[in-house]
Amino acid sequence: MTQSWQIGDIKITQINEFAVEVGELDGLIAEATPDAVKAVPWLYPDYANENGQTLWSVHSFVIDTGSSVVLVDPACGNHKDLPLIPAWGGLDTPYLKRLEEAGYAPKQIDYVAITHLHLDHVGWNTVLDGDRWVPTFPNARYTFVQDEFEYHRGLTEGATVTEDLGHAVTYNGADPDIHKQTRLVFEQSIQPCVDAGLVDLVPQNHTICDGVRYTSTPGHTKSHSSLTIESGGQTGFITGDFVHHPIQAAQPTWSSRGDWNRELSSERRVEFMESVADTDVLVFGTHFAGHSVGRIVRDGDAYEFAAV
Repeated sequence: MTQSWQIGDIKITQINEFAVEVGELDGLIAEATPDAVKAVPWLYPDYANENGQTLWSVHSFVIDTGSSVVLVDPACGNHKDLPLIPAWGGLDTPYLKRLEEAGYAPKQIDYVAITHLHLDHVGWNTVLDGDRWVPTFPNARYTFVQDEFEYHRGLTEGATVTEDLGHAVTYNGADPDIHKQTRLVFEQSIQPCVDAGLVDLVPQNHTICDGVRYTSTPGHTKSHSSLTIESGGQTGFITGDFVHHPIQAAQPTWSSRGDWNRELSSERRVEFMESVADTDVLVFGTHFAGHSVGRIVRDGDAYEFAAV
């Protein structure tokens, strides 16, 4: 069932790709042990199960301003090579059918806005045409924050990797080749759009179209950006992986093991929670399972994600 929300005159619709298998991301947030998760009762049942395991989703959002249609973070894609997370590779999901059922054929997308260049946020940029990857959205401008694009392109060329593991599941003992995965992401999901002349490299905090702009939220990656939507005096905020899971409302200092700079991610998230708590800002969680849209409300010395 397709869900939509309004920010003033702007409609935002969620397009699901898949629910992450329970247990697959256990340990991604190190502090989120079963006991710690159970200590946050409002997480159950949408964001955690009764065993204290966190629940996750992979989906996108479509922002329809009335004059422009923006697709945010087109998920993993079908038939991709994803050795860092093999279970997410080689997919065959009806994502594009769901997009069309929501009222948006690929040719109707005006912008594809990418929060960061990890494998589960760029996959549907392209589809296979025979043995060739081609842009899925032929009339769209694919917008990437230039600093984010250049950093990840550097990884394809063997630039030094510090903490950026690109969602690599190192917490279970894996020793991933981030260079190989980033090269595959570029070859299959990004370079075909560049070759087609559809890519715009933009500055941080760039306005994509009227009412929709990037907001710099570094930490998960070097130049990660979220999306701010403003219309009719109302505000929405699409997290990307800046807020990876709702437990980070209860514990905003807890960062993902895949964060490029966990301290910076933590600092910015604390600032964000304080700035939006008990306001009307509607938060759209890019990996939030179940009810993925809600508001941040104060809960004693911390915060709660209250779904709408």
